[in-house]
Amino acid sequence: MIASSPQLILGTANFSGNRLLERSSPADFVARFRSSMEIASVFNDAAAAGVDGVATLNQFDILAALKKTRQTFPALQVYPIIPNVIGYVREATDYGLVGAARRRVAQMAIADLLKIGVRGVLKAPGVLKRDFNTLMSILFEVEMASFKFLQPRVVFLHPQITDLALAFGNRPLFELYARVMRRRFNAEPGLATNNLGWLLPKLKEWNLAIPFLLTPFNPGGFLMKPSQLDCETLLASTSSVIIADKVDATADPERETWDYLRRHNVRAAIIEFWDDASLAINIANAKKRLSG
Repeated sequence: MIASSPQLILGTANFSGNRLLERSSPADFVARFRSSMEIASVFNDAAAAGVDGVATLNQFDILAALKKTRQTFPALQVYPIIPNVIGYVREATDYGLVGAARRRVAQMAIADLLKIGVRGVLKAPGVLKRDFNTLMSILFEVEMASFKFLQPRVVFLHPQITDLALAFGNRPLFELYARVMRRRFNAEPGLATNNLGWLLPKLKEWNLAIPFLLTPFNPGGFLMKPSQLDCETLLASTSSVIIADKVDATADPERETWDYLRRHNVRAAIIEFWDDASLAINIANAKKRLSG
């Protein structure tokens, strides 16, 4: 579980090329960190410097790197963000639908494939009707099979899925997600969103308790929707733990950023990896400033 004390979580957007903030080309990082060993070296350095966890999509080389790092740093937590929507699109583009499916199947254990197959058969009517929630429930199983060996305590629904379900008022999907995470995977459900100001009122209206929310939160108001003031006001009334994302466009955010987070009682944040030389000192600074 994410503790009540300040938490610093390393993001992996630079390794996968999914970063929104422009600083240097994501392709530079993707080209440099091609192997799981190279990525694991960054995770090892981050864990040694005191980072509390890693938030990541389902990407084979990153998960392989985390497996290596956990052998040395077993306390390092992993927070999946599922499903890897962008990854599926990229694989389908690179390998075709059939090729992409084969790659996914090759990465899964036989026992997991059998379990997913049985559940898929039981849900066949919904699959044939292309029911969105049924298809998502199967995708949850596929994604979590990849994270099983890391035993995540909190799992976040990808912001594209969260915000799509929110836009359509799809309360059953949120209920399904929370139920599957708790009952099937013994993990607490979290939601990643780029629309915190609209999501929180809906969760309250639906009387749906989601303990963890991952969302942009920063002194510049970047991606805080519908407005920075709305997000700040709503934050004061929620019991959910907020993990701040997109906190700054720099490797070492200024004190103002951490003061802003503490002022709004945000005690957990995502930071991104920028370069090896400053990683340890940036983590040390962030932990010190986040705790005040």
